[in-house]
This record gives sequence, structure tokens and C-alpha cells, in this order.
Amino acid sequence: MSSLLGWPTWIGVVADDLERQAAFYRDVLGFRQVAAGPDWVEFDLGGRTLEILERSSLPQYDARRFQVGFEVDDIVLVRDHLIAVGVEAVGAIEGDDTDSPWAYFRDAEGNVFEIKQRQRRDG
Repeated sequence: MSSLLGWPTWIGVVADDLERQAAFYRDVLGFRQVAAGPDWVEFDLGGRTLEILERSSLPQYDARRFQVGFEVDDIVLVRDHLIAVGVEAVGAIEGDDTDSPWAYFRDAEGNVFEIKQRQRRDG
């Protein structure tokens, strides 16, 4: 099983106060902000991503917490395998092949984690 999941490439922080948390990571810790939307802010950590996400009613963002995202080669294969061995999926696959699709799950204690398909490299 460990060969299906790569090293975490994404860490998410679900926050009650998006602006306050983003300012902390940007202005206090000095992380470089690279993108933002109405309910998220993204920082580059040298090829890894830290994303601050606003708490919402979505099950993957319903409580303050840290989440990790593991890289996978084939998101459909890995998602199907995780479900087959009893891991609880939180929703469907999101994104598309041009956006490195991702999907959420819960671990044995209910913590949310993500799998994200590696970017395809042509050439």
C-alpha cells in the first residue's frame, strides 16, 4: 500500500479566520503567497504547497485542522483501492487532468487527508 501514496506535497490548514491565518503565514512566518481565491490562500514551500482554506459546511473543511495531501500516479486506481480496503471517501474526485485531480478521505480516527494526482509531464 505504501507504494501507492507518495510523500506529502500539500498541507492544508482549515481556518475560521482566513485573512488572519494567511497574514500569519505570510507576514509573520515569511512564506511566499502565490495565489488566492475568496476562500483559500496558497503559499509555495519550494515545490510543496501550504494552503489556508476557510472553514465551511463541506465535510472536508468543516472543522479547524491540518490536513496532508499525498501524491499518487493514478487517482482513480488509488481511490478505488482505498475504498475497497475500507477507507471512508469524503466526496468524489475533484478537478480534472489539467488541474491535477484530488480526492479526500478520512483516516481511522476521522482525520481528513487528500490524495492528489501528480502532474502529467509530456515529452
